[in-house]
Amino acid sequence: MQRSHETAELYWKVSDAFFQIPDAQRQLARLEELRVELREAYAPLTQSVRVVVLEGPAATADAAQAVQGAALKVNQCLWHITRGDTDARGRFDIAEAAYRQCQAQFVERARAAAEVS
Repeated sequence: MQRSHETAELYWKVSDAFFQIPDAQRQLARLEELRVELREAYAPLTQSVRVVVLEGPAATADAAQAVQGAALKVNQCLWHITRGDTDARGRFDIAEAAYRQCQAQFVERARAAAEVS
């Protein structure tokens, strides 16, 4: 759960950059910094998902894998944004919302699994 929350926090920072940095060049530089941070956060997230898949109940494992897949999509959208794809911002917003839904479902299932054990 911790890794999914860390990733979500980075997504909040990306959204903040869109709204708080009006200068396009500074915004792009900040988004690139965050993209690098997200890329670095993806490996620990993936490793945590593997642990859940190996040790957790199937429903929790499925939800963890959905979080990982959703994170990959958001990160890809951010990459496209930093490469100048003007349509990527809308896709980013949609992918981020999907990530948050997957994360909420994962947290719910992980907590339920913890209560059973």
